[in-house]
This record gives sequence, C-alpha cells and structure tokens, in this order.
Amino acid sequence: MLADATDLLRAELPDPRLADDTAYLRWSYRDNPLSPAWERYHYIEAPGGGRPLLVAHHVITPRRFRGPGGQRCEGALSQHSVTRSGYQRARHFTRLGHEVYAEAGAAGRTFVAGAANAISTPAFIKYMGWRLVGPLPVRVISPAGRSRRDLSHTEVSASWLDSGGLDDFAAAADRHPVAAWSTDWTTEMLRWRLACPFARYWVHASDDLALVTTRTSYKKLPVTVVLKTFPLGPGPVPATGAIRSITRWHRSAFAVYSGFNPAVAIRGIKPPRRFQPSPLNLVVRSLDPALDNAGIDFDTFELLDMDVY
Repeated sequence: MLADATDLLRAELPDPRLADDTAYLRWSYRDNPLSPAWERYHYIEAPGGGRPLLVAHHVITPRRFRGPGGQRCEGALSQHSVTRSGYQRARHFTRLGHEVYAEAGAAGRTFVAGAANAISTPAFIKYMGWRLVGPLPVRVISPAGRSRRDLSHTEVSASWLDSGGLDDFAAAADRHPVAAWSTDWTTEMLRWRLACPFARYWVHASDDLALVTTRTSYKKLPVTVVLKTFPLGPGPVPATGAIRSITRWHRSAFAVYSGFNPAVAIRGIKPPRRFQPSPLNLVVRSLDPALDNAGIDFDTFELLDMDVY
C-alpha cells in the first residue's frame, strides 16, 4: 500500500521527499514514536485490467499538544488527503476522512489539526466538519539590515541526532509558556521529525533563540525557509536579525516564514496571496463528541508543526 500511496502522491502532490521508494511514507505513517497513523486507501479495478488502481488516500497521524498550565492533549495531524485526478466527484475523499476520524477518536484522540490548501479547504469545512481558524501568515525577510553574530549553525545529521547535541537542544527548546495549544516537541518527537528522509535541516541557536531551517528555491533563486522558532528566554524574543544572519549564512536571496508564534517577533514583508506558491489555511476538527470545534485554539503553529518540508 505504501508503494501505491507514494505513486499517487507523486502524481498529484509532487514533493522531493517522494523518491522512488517508500521511505518517506514509512517514516511518516509507521515510525512516529507516539503510534502508527490511521490510514485509509480506496482501490478500483484498473481501466483495461491489470492490478487495482489506488484512487483515494486519507491519513492522519498522532500528535501530542501542550497547553496552558502544563496541560497535555492526545491529538492528531491531518497528513495526506488526496484523490486521483478524474475521480474527485465520487466522494472518496469524504468517506475515507470520516473513517479515519472515527478510528482516531475511538483511540482517544481529542482533535485533529491540519493545513489545507485553497482548493481543499471548502471541502474540509462543508463536507467533513472542520472549522477554518484562518490563513497562516507569511512573511518574507530580506538578508539586508542589522543581523546577529552570536548564532551557531548545525546541519542535522544521523550522528547529531544520536549524539548529545540533540539532547542539549531539546532540553532547552519548547519550554516557554503557551496560552493555547501547541505541538509538544519532546526529545523523541524532535528526533523523529528531524530524521525525515530526503530532507535537509539546520539548527541555529543563540542564548535566547533557536530556529530550524531548510533550503529551497523560487524561480531559480535560493531561499531559506524558517520552519520553527524556539524562544529560549522571556518573550517575545526578536528574531528578524537572526533570520537575516541565517539567510546570509545559507547564501539565500531571501527567507520565508509561515505561521505564528507570539513568543517570537518577526518583521518582514507580507506578500500578496496570489504570489504565494501554496497558501495554507489552518483548520481544526473535534474527534471527541464532547468537544466543540469552537473550543480548539492554537498558541503556535509553524511549518515544522505540519509536514510541508
């Protein structure tokens, strides 16, 4: 099934992590330290005969969230919801979604969060019971201007993940107070998330701030993508200067940050939605009949909290 899902995702949602094997989906669906994902697949007889054709695939993965006063919540993240081109009107998307929501709810998961693109957002809301929290803010940061010189830069590698480097980083990261739900980035979750196959990550740290970045390109220009910000001191911690320094270190034309974290202050240009390659909307859905969608709110949600990179 993972091979068929890889082929389907490669055709409908191209991603460099979808290489010619199942390593990425196996990591995402089966290796999560919290538990395996809840997966659904819908096959039909292939036109002209041959092996059955996968036409719809829906998955949510386990995620633990932390809240005010040390609260913890066993939730989930919407990972992949895809229907093969030409089969969208058969409602496979809706049926498979309700099946995984029921299974995750029966397993004790309280709610599921996700980042939906502009095309799928209306279907999530109208047919599948989600609530739109709002579009994820996007900022573009130029490398020009005042920067910081006190940052260390470490590329994430297998040896670093297995060393004391990750342990030291995780011991300091994600310890600031939050006013609503935020991903609970424990050491084991960070080790798993930063081990994503076919991806490259860097950790940048100073005394009061840590950031996780990756690199991509836009119209052949090198771009730094800020995936996560971790304040290591009282917030809001200014991060613009650090991002400028990291962008220069990556030798990028500019940096992009998407999401929100009230404990970190980032100044940059807000690009028009039409210039954003894939604008994303934060959506939430209760998996517990006793919890109303309106009661689900987030303090922090950034790119590392989902699975875009």
